[in-house]
Amino acid sequence: MNVYDAAHELARALSRSQEYLELKAATEELKKDSKAEEMLRELRTKHLEVEALKLSGKPTEEAERQLQNLYDIVSHHSLIKKYLEAEQRFFILMSDIQKIIAKAVELDLDRG
Repeated sequence: MNVYDAAHELARALSRSQEYLELKAATEELKKDSKAEEMLRELRTKHLEVEALKLSGKPTEEAERQLQNLYDIVSHHSLIKKYLEAEQRFFILMSDIQKIIAKAVELDLDRG
């Protein structure tokens, strides 16, 4: 089998996977609630801000506290919580696939 054909078959299988279908449905539901979308955007922005502060070596205590507060608020919003859980399951699936492929070609992605 041609490698590209196998990649296309994998893509088709992913698009039919339960993880993808749940993420797609959760995304569509989230799009219907502009307030929830904004909350999620704010959470992601704050997360990136905290990561940038960590990488730069600057103090992160206040930013981390703000991020935790946002996570606490979001965790009570069922639509966002459902979306984030579906997103996490899909990312785990993608990570597992990446590890399988890397192992097949003897590439150790866990080492630098």
